[in-house]
Amino acid sequence: MLPNLHTYHRPESLEEALRLIRQPGTVPLGGGTHLLPSKDPSVEAVVDLSRLGLSYIEGKPDRVSIGATVPLQRLMESADLVDLTQGWIREVVPLVASRNLRGQATVGGMLACGEADHPLLVLLLALDASLTLWAPERRTVGLDSFLAYRRRLLTGGGLITELEIPRPVGVVGLGFAHVGRTPKDRPIVCAASFLRLEGGICQEVRLALGGVGDRPLRASRAEQHLMGKEPSVEQVEEVAALAAEPLDPPADFRGSTEYRRAMAKVLARRALLTAKERAGAG
Repeated sequence: MLPNLHTYHRPESLEEALRLIRQPGTVPLGGGTHLLPSKDPSVEAVVDLSRLGLSYIEGKPDRVSIGATVPLQRLMESADLVDLTQGWIREVVPLVASRNLRGQATVGGMLACGEADHPLLVLLLALDASLTLWAPERRTVGLDSFLAYRRRLLTGGGLITELEIPRPVGVVGLGFAHVGRTPKDRPIVCAASFLRLEGGICQEVRLALGGVGDRPLRASRAEQHLMGKEPSVEQVEEVAALAAEPLDPPADFRGSTEYRRAMAKVLARRALLTAKERAGAG
């Protein structure tokens, strides 16, 4: 638990929550799955977000909007998200944690923690997700940019209120691949890919990787290599190699630097070929 926690706030408006969070030693509380076990001695007060009306999933013509206090488990139960992700949300969310933790952990907490191997963040990067952040004014930030500057954006009272995923238009395919100690374990390395094709040619390419750095990341140079080209097996091999080449993953007990880099190449290839197949070009 938090050894120096002495104050609990439960505001009923966003304005009040933002005012409270900007006070020294005060942090937002969503599901608490990361905060409460952290034993962070700097936390003196928490701001419960449960009464701010942020527990929604709203399907709109051009996007799906998700409130920050939505539990992760609800994502895989949303017909809108199942359709938008070509069913991948049901495959990826169970990789995050146990059923009990998924029912408690929130979208906002997931984003704020920005874990490097988080499979759902990798999938969201491939989907070009963005989020609404108050820091201190309201702004919309692409997920890739947010993860790169997460600590800076959240320091001093930043608060995430919404996640948005655009609805893909046209001939599109989404792929995901991962490796773990067991098939249902949290991934050691994972990859997700999005392709939009016109006449069999790539007009939009996104390739995201997890477990290969200090955050989930986009393989931008590899993406550009495939733009304007047919996603042939040969091209996909080149793109996967380009994605893995600059990586210098930190090693731990689950995998060495060399293993993670090698798996990034293999999984990028699998994700790209799956996206190609789902776009009808397989």
